[in-house]
Amino acid sequence: MPWFGWIAIAAILAFSLVQAISMVTGRPLPGGSDSSEELEELRKRLKKLEKAQSAGELEAPNLPTKAEENMAAEDRWRLDMLEARLEELEKRNKPDDGA
Repeated sequence: MPWFGWIAIAAILAFSLVQAISMVTGRPLPGGSDSSEELEELRKRLKKLEKAQSAGELEAPNLPTKAEENMAAEDRWRLDMLEARLEELEKRNKPDDGA
């Protein structure tokens, strides 16, 4: 491998190490936003959501079953077919303005 290849690999490793260390220590990432106001706003929102979750105000996440997904896909297909049929009927019933 040429010497400049090793320099590129070393630079990538150094950059990755700096990114990992800054994420672990909680410092802002280089080139990222330094907005402490934004960070505080996010922390307030997180605390509010945690309080609501502990008080039972939030519903548990509901993942659809495979049957529900299939029913939704079938409904979308039927809707698409009805729309296509409606467009076809509109084309047939539309009077010719060109003649």
